[in-house]
Amino acid sequence: MIELHVPRTRRRLLATVARAAGLIPFYSAMARSQSDPVAAATLDFIAGMTEAARAQKAYRLKRGVTTIYRVVLPEGAHLVGAPGGSILRLGYDGGMLANEGPLRSVTLEDIVFDGANRPINDAFGLLNFYDVAQVAMENCTVRNSATGLFQHRCGGRIRLCSFQDLTGTAIHDDNCAGMVIDANRIRRCGDNGIHHWSLHSKRHDGSRISNNVIMDISNRSGGVGMFGNGVRVAECGPVTVENNVIERCAYTAVRNSGGWDVVVADNRCKSFNEKAMYAEFGFRNATFRNNVIADCGAGISATNYLGPGDGAGALIAGNVISGLRPSHPDKEFGPRMAWLHGVHGEGDVRMVGNTIVGSPAVGVLAGFFQARNNVVVEANHLIDNEYAIGFATQGDPGPCEIIENEMRGSKKANIVAMFQERIVSGDLAVPGAVNSFKNVVIRGNRVL
Repeated sequence: MIELHVPRTRRRLLATVARAAGLIPFYSAMARSQSDPVAAATLDFIAGMTEAARAQKAYRLKRGVTTIYRVVLPEGAHLVGAPGGSILRLGYDGGMLANEGPLRSVTLEDIVFDGANRPINDAFGLLNFYDVAQVAMENCTVRNSATGLFQHRCGGRIRLCSFQDLTGTAIHDDNCAGMVIDANRIRRCGDNGIHHWSLHSKRHDGSRISNNVIMDISNRSGGVGMFGNGVRVAECGPVTVENNVIERCAYTAVRNSGGWDVVVADNRCKSFNEKAMYAEFGFRNATFRNNVIADCGAGISATNYLGPGDGAGALIAGNVISGLRPSHPDKEFGPRMAWLHGVHGEGDVRMVGNTIVGSPAVGVLAGFFQARNNVVVEANHLIDNEYAIGFATQGDPGPCEIIENEMRGSKKANIVAMFQERIVSGDLAVPGAVNSFKNVVIRGNRVL
């Protein structure tokens, strides 16, 4: 649970119920003076919900479609859909549900939230929660809107829900912690599937994003990587992203931008126009383990190394990568992005036990340009790549070990030195080859 001081008192409960009921006079006037059926339906909804909250009971929605305006949720709001289906449809241009002031809990079950494709400011979502210690959302559907669920400084769980046909992001977490986002289905979103980030809070996060199916994510808002991802984790940690199926994203499957202790493990990923997985821009201690990746512009990259603790510390192990292709959305970056490699690491990184098949460039890339320090390339299985392993030589790079790798069917060479994108050596894996490159150890590798 996120650490919010929200005392559970009768006085506080009644205060939040009063805030939730604050819109009753407004909607009542609309219903009388304008014969507005949506205002009347909203009035009935608020009255029933606040009465249930006051009694600390669940409010059970009617079966069928109810079109409503904006509703403010009280402390302990617990909304449950009716057997056979309850749809709450948005009746104006703006968010549907929100809270005013910190709450201990909000619970939503078995409800369809339909935004009716009405416009919402990009800073908000169809559902908006601020400083709620426990958001519990299960078996719900959010559809036909901008951002589906927006959470600020919240904790809780989002499980077994469906998010689809959204022009923004399905789940946007802003400075949240302890979130469990599990077993959801996310499809056809304009910006990101899940965007979990913090603004340099430096506190323990502990969120887990697992067992979700995320597909067909676009990049409506543009830019060079903030949008277009299945999962983006930024400026927070530790966070675990595991056992997800992620397919067809404009940019990446999982993007760690400046996060720390972010573990990305056992995901099944296919079809991306950029690198499938990133740790970038000041990350610390990233793990990519046992992911299966296919059909993308490059595989896994731990990049932007500036020194110890800044874009440094990565384990890339046991991943299977194939189907790399010359397609990416940022043509202006050109070769500086090191496209078409299977695995790439720059600082304090171990790339161990990966299987990389059919790269049109380099299977494993140790460093890039002048960024290379304490890189280990060990026990990888490299099959039918243009070059199996390349290492950077520009500037005065730090230690690099290339040991005990197995290479089969390399088209041009097995192990080569590189200056930027240029090959500057012969094949250093052939018998009798002389390695004259400073701080580079090459031993025990096998060409099969």
